[in-house]
Amino acid sequence: MVTDSRKRALDEDVDSLSSKKVKAPDGSPVAASPSSRTNDILEKAKAIARAKAAAAAKAMAMKQAQMRATASPTTPQSSSESATPIPSREASAPADASKPVINTKELLAQIAERKARIAAATAGRGGASSQSSSSRPPPSASFRHPMLDDDELKARGGLNVGVHPALLNDAQPTPSSTNRRQLMNPKFATTVANAKKQEPKKHLEIITKLPEDETDPTKNPYFDPDLEIRPKERHRRSLEFNAKGKYIELANELRTQARLEELKKRIQESSKKAGLDEELDVADMAMKRDPPPDVEWWDQPLLANRTYEDQDDESQLKLDGTDSVITVYVQHPIPINAPWEKNAPVVKPLYLTKKELKRIRKTDRAESHKDKQDRIRLGLDPAPPPKVKLSNLMSVLTNEAIKDPTLVEARVRREMEERRQKHLQDNLDRKLSQEQKHEKLKEKLEQDEKRGIICAIFRIGNLANPQHSYKINVNARELDLKGVTIINPKFNLVVVEGGSRAIRLYKKLLLTRIDWARDAQSMASTDEATSNGQQANMSDNKCELVWEGEVKQHRFKRWNTRTTENEAAAREILERNQVPQYWNLAKNWKNDL
Repeated sequence: MVTDSRKRALDEDVDSLSSKKVKAPDGSPVAASPSSRTNDILEKAKAIARAKAAAAAKAMAMKQAQMRATASPTTPQSSSESATPIPSREASAPADASKPVINTKELLAQIAERKARIAAATAGRGGASSQSSSSRPPPSASFRHPMLDDDELKARGGLNVGVHPALLNDAQPTPSSTNRRQLMNPKFATTVANAKKQEPKKHLEIITKLPEDETDPTKNPYFDPDLEIRPKERHRRSLEFNAKGKYIELANELRTQARLEELKKRIQESSKKAGLDEELDVADMAMKRDPPPDVEWWDQPLLANRTYEDQDDESQLKLDGTDSVITVYVQHPIPINAPWEKNAPVVKPLYLTKKELKRIRKTDRAESHKDKQDRIRLGLDPAPPPKVKLSNLMSVLTNEAIKDPTLVEARVRREMEERRQKHLQDNLDRKLSQEQKHEKLKEKLEQDEKRGIICAIFRIGNLANPQHSYKINVNARELDLKGVTIINPKFNLVVVEGGSRAIRLYKKLLLTRIDWARDAQSMASTDEATSNGQQANMSDNKCELVWEGEVKQHRFKRWNTRTTENEAAAREILERNQVPQYWNLAKNWKNDL
């Protein structure tokens, strides 16, 4: 009720003030301008605020004097303090508390003050806010802190109660609580300046020399005076972008190089078809050597111009950059086993005589039989039935053999046949099948080939006998050899690649087992032999080993037989497998033995 009545009175007073009109000199009413109206309101609000501030300050001073007198009753009061009456809000209150008296003027003053603040903030004036702040009652003057202002001594709750003396030590100024008034206070500024002077400044020092304790040989025996101490220099890496079209040019260069290589291959193929290539002698090839290169292959990525003349000029060296092969990374190559480890012979077991093998076998059988008897005694295995034969029939089956000897003999013979069949079946189960035999042989050949690939070249004068060709092809496939048989009117060439054991067996076949001088009796006529380009006379036919050695990898993928009409076709077959020198080697072969 009281609040509503106060608001209503304030609204009426504001309306009356705003509805006043200014009269003209002739007496006619004229509407007042907004600026003049605002100035009047501000002047009235300022006057009311000053009066209220003076009254509040006087009341607060009287209340504080009364509190000091109550706190120290023994202290004599001055005549002025004793003579001045202390007004209180309770005394000025009416007797009837149920009907409070509304101070309209005070409320109007508060409203005018707030409106003045709003108008000043809207118009961009700061004087009203500063003047209104001066109307606040001053804090208690009895307790002062040298580092805090009057506003800092007030409580945060808005009750205008001073800070308790026990809490003044904890009330330290913070950057957020320091206001403009504190900065203007000379005591506060002096205290802050002294605190700043007392704080030592920290300087960053770069150590370029070792301390004396480190360089003294008596204290540090590990110090080497010859070593030069240099501070670590850090080079800042700048951001570098690749030029536009850089990788496009590299790709174009690679494409151009690929086109040139393809063109060279076409020219070589066309020249071969035309028969322009000449036969090269092995002796001439051995004497003719390629000239040394201008730049070694390991130095080519480091030289920009591909020449050793610019090696003193650092600008022409690719030692740093994206195109250089030198980087901060460390390359760990894959370790390769030594060649003698790969070709080391297999360690064979110790050779034993027949008597020693028999003794070892007898001892092993006795130990296994003893273990079986122990398991039967312990009850782990059931006891086997007695092994009855015709020789021990009467001793084992005494009573049964006497009663019905014919039936007992038939049963014994049946048991003996079952044991024999069981023995034969066990042998068949242990026997490898044809496929398992091939797999076992192939595995052995692969293990033998892992220790090294051996290549052998044979020159055969005549292959008119089909039995010879059959033996050459079948044995090569059984031993899992790779290579080719080239049948040519000039001579026949056999090239084989495989493990050492397979090559040894194949050499034995071609050089020893086959009779090359034997005529082909199964041929229908000699015309067929002459049509294949073979001579009918086989008396001087023979097979010779031209070359044998170890190669790095296989040049042929499988075994094959090819028939050629001339020497160029035979060369082309070998060139496809990158071994054209084999034909020249066999062609110039001369056995002086």
